[in-house]
Amino acid sequence: MKVGIFGGTFDPVHQGHMVIAEQVMGELGLSRVLFVPGGIPPHKGASSVRASAEDRFDMVEGAVAENERFAVDRVEVDAGRPMHSVETVQILKQRAPADEWYFISGADEVSNLLAWKDPDRLLEEVVMVAATRPGFDLSKLGHLEAGLRNFDRIFPVECTRVDISATSIRRRMLQGKSVRYLVPEEVYRIIRDRRLYEGDERRSEKGGRLKEETR
Repeated sequence: MKVGIFGGTFDPVHQGHMVIAEQVMGELGLSRVLFVPGGIPPHKGASSVRASAEDRFDMVEGAVAENERFAVDRVEVDAGRPMHSVETVQILKQRAPADEWYFISGADEVSNLLAWKDPDRLLEEVVMVAATRPGFDLSKLGHLEAGLRNFDRIFPVECTRVDISATSIRRRMLQGKSVRYLVPEEVYRIIRDRRLYEGDERRSEKGGRLKEETR
């Protein structure tokens, strides 16, 4: 079985994530996509993550509920410590060693792969799927060839451009604007009922931009 691993902070998970998962699954013939929300992301300070690990897990669980080929895993949430992707992948593969594994990430994040922990070992374990937007310049990935033994295991997949980000959703919440339909309906309900992302003190007094956060 071909399985995609879609990791990220998901703070919150939004429709852009869902489009990527669905389209990569279709393009590569994956049997399912496993969403893995980060508990304590290793590449950013804990204060940069706005919702708790449990809230983020619940939002992803709600988002994937209506697609029988999507699932969510608690491996990083339950770890209680930062986990790098290479470690997460090895744990997941131990559960189903006969499966063929793909790791889904945005092309911009993949372009920084040399900064990830043990990138060559990661590429030995999985095929890295670089989800690109239409018009993305693939030469932005070219510098990886010289630094990676397994560069040929990076596979770009063009996905429909959806101009939604977790940062923009949180910003709209701060401005008192609706985020309904930018996120799956169950995610919207959780954000509303738990009053997530309200009163974020990291915004500037003049309403300056919040820095985009990526895995």
